[in-house]
Amino acid sequence: MAVQRVQRLALLRCLLAQVGFLAVGALYRRFRVGAVATSAQVEPYALAWQEAGRIADQTDGPLWAVLGDSAAQGIGADAHDAGYVGQLRHHIEERSGHPWWLTNLSRSGARAADVVATQLPALAALPVTPQLVTCAIGGNDLLRTPLRHLVPTFREIISALPAGAVLATLPQGLANRRARHVNAVIRAEAPPAGLRVADLWAHTGPPWQGKYANDMFHPNAVGYADWAAAFAEAILCPTAAPHENSDLEAWCLE
Repeated sequence: MAVQRVQRLALLRCLLAQVGFLAVGALYRRFRVGAVATSAQVEPYALAWQEAGRIADQTDGPLWAVLGDSAAQGIGADAHDAGYVGQLRHHIEERSGHPWWLTNLSRSGARAADVVATQLPALAALPVTPQLVTCAIGGNDLLRTPLRHLVPTFREIISALPAGAVLATLPQGLANRRARHVNAVIRAEAPPAGLRVADLWAHTGPPWQGKYANDMFHPNAVGYADWAAAFAEAILCPTAAPHENSDLEAWCLE
C-alpha cells in the first residue's frame, strides 16, 4: 500500500505538470506501462553495477563509492550508466583527465535505514579507501518513514560518512514539507561534520515535463542531468574541507 501511495503521488505530480498537453487517461496508461518497464530494469542494472565493481576491484586508480537507492542505480534512464552516476562520472573524468573506478553500493528500493544497516558497513569493508564517497537517499522514506525516525537516521548517516563525502539533499516534487525539514538538517549539520552537500532541491524544481521516465516517478536521463549537476557543483567546487586523499580539491566548475 505504501508503494502505491508513492506512485499515486508521483502520478499526480506529473499530471499537474502536464495539464493541457495530454489527457489524464493517456497519462495513466503511460504510467502503468512505464512502471512495468522501470521494474524490469532493476535486476539487469544491479548486475551491470556489480560487474563494474568487480572491474574496480582489479584496477589501479582513484575509486568512487556510491551509496543510495534506485536513482543511483540509474532506474528510469535508458542504461544503467545514463543516470546521474554515469553522467557525473563523465564530468569527473573530463575534469581530472584520467579514469575513475566505481563501486556502486546502492540498492533499488533502499531507504535511509538501509544505508546505515548495510551500505555504510559495506563501504567500511572495501579493501581500498575510496577517494570519493557520495550518498543520495531518502526518496523512498518521504511517505513511509515518520520524521521522528527519519531525522535521527540522517544524523547517523552524517556522523558515519567519511570526511569529504558528499551527501545530497532531497529533491523537489515529493512530500515537499517533509523534504524541507530533512534538508534543513542536512544543510545545518553535514558541513560541520566535514561533508559536502549536493543540493538536489535547488536543481530539481519545475517545470518537470520531459524529465521523468514513463513511470512518472524516476527521472530519465534528462532529469538525471540535474542530479549530476548538483553533485558536480558540490564535488568540483567544494565548500567543506576536501578529503585529504582526494585530488578533486583543485577543480572548480567554470
